[in-house]
Amino acid sequence: MAKIAITTIAYNRVNSLERLLRSLLDANYYGVRTDLIISIDKSNTTSVEEFADAFEWPFGEKIVRKHSQNLGLRKHILSQGKSLEIYDAIVVLEDDVVVSPAFFGYTLQAIKKYEDNPDIAGISLYSFPLNPYTNSPFTPFKNGYDAFMMNTAQSWGQIWLKKQWNEFYNWYLEHTDFTPSNDVPQNLFAWEKSWLKYHTRYCIENNKYFVYPYHSFSTNCGEAGEHNNTGYNNYQTELQYSINSQLNLPSTPDDAVLYDGFFENKSLYDALNLSEEECCLDLNAFKNTFSSKRYLLSPKPYPYKVIKSYGLKLRPIECNILQNVAGNDIFLYDLTDKAEAPKRRFPTYMLLYNYRIFSALSFIRQYKLKNILIDFINRIKN
Repeated sequence: MAKIAITTIAYNRVNSLERLLRSLLDANYYGVRTDLIISIDKSNTTSVEEFADAFEWPFGEKIVRKHSQNLGLRKHILSQGKSLEIYDAIVVLEDDVVVSPAFFGYTLQAIKKYEDNPDIAGISLYSFPLNPYTNSPFTPFKNGYDAFMMNTAQSWGQIWLKKQWNEFYNWYLEHTDFTPSNDVPQNLFAWEKSWLKYHTRYCIENNKYFVYPYHSFSTNCGEAGEHNNTGYNNYQTELQYSINSQLNLPSTPDDAVLYDGFFENKSLYDALNLSEEECCLDLNAFKNTFSSKRYLLSPKPYPYKVIKSYGLKLRPIECNILQNVAGNDIFLYDLTDKAEAPKRRFPTYMLLYNYRIFSALSFIRQYKLKNILIDFINRIKN
């Protein structure tokens, strides 16, 4: 059995660390010895160190690492990879994360399944309720397995595997300059102090995958911290509180539902009978550059010849293409042939499928006002 440790990342928030550790105490470890590492970056307080020293961990050895100098979040988290010199896998949890009591059962099964798989860059505990680049709800397509795969790394509860982490870290040492590229989401370039953007870019450029559960085993409380001044609750998600004794996990990318680094379903290439090299998928209406491709699939009107159009009736949105739903809401363009942009009524996809406005409704607490807006949107649709 793989030797596993849990690493918690702390800085200056005692209450956050206490909440995370309390959730870890509530988990089932199935009799497996599991060490706990509490790594604390240098801050202007000693309260976190004092709490960590007093905390009791009954499931294995407790190791408290106190850094004498402030590393910053990127260096602090990347430094945890050194633990993989001792352990076969580590669960990495920042202090604003909470885990499900069932997270370790998923962890054990996923590590056993993927520890020697070269296509896998890591394993996520978290399952996105929103596309983080568009702040619109994300619902992955389901095919009978308990997990899917994405060219997107994770920071809100993740498992690093020894072999795969070492491959990434060697790549990182040669790519510390985050040079411009149209092949990665442009949002990443604004994350000046991020470590996650490197892991995600590695996945995209090397076609490596993170395994994602359909039901989340961790959630992000989004508290104010080093990279978030005000706090947010957008990425809080439901937790899976129980688990099957034997999860049905896809063995390889060939078995799994696959999403790229822009949250686009890769099975659409086969459905369109086009290759990834010649077609740009943009169902999220997010990309700004696609000139290197001949074809574009998008709900936005562009001045190019429409080869085929689809309706917007099914969710997830890609089902409209997979099921060949008739309509005039999603367009497959030939970018080599200029034409008049398709005329259409008010772009309801912005409201009903990308949900940019619906995500804003999460901040509206007045129940009646929210329902008035929903009724208004339904009237536009009809």
